[in-house]
Amino acid sequence: MYVTSINRVRDCEFNVKGACGVKIKYLLHEGVEAKRLQLRLFSIDVGGYTSLEKHKHEHEVFILRGEALVRGGDTETIVKEGNVIFIPSWEEHQFRNTGKEKLQFLCTKETVQ
Repeated sequence: MYVTSINRVRDCEFNVKGACGVKIKYLLHEGVEAKRLQLRLFSIDVGGYTSLEKHKHEHEVFILRGEALVRGGDTETIVKEGNVIFIPSWEEHQFRNTGKEKLQFLCTKETVQ
């Protein structure tokens, strides 16, 4: 078993082309023996956004704090604290912080393809 606190996990800059004001904490990952999934905590500054991307792995997302415009395929939806989002494989997606505070969400990523 592995137990930690988000306060003990360092923030990393999300240096992906097309992203702005995004930080990420890798809470669970292969380095702690999580072989199939990563659990990540994203923080997006007011006005910030993730890159517009699509890929093989799906995402399961839980909004912890803030408000965002989420693009999924041809659909755009406002989400807020408590909302849950599923993004299937190959669906183009992006998160934009449209609120007045930092946006935070948990996001899974499959590591075994």
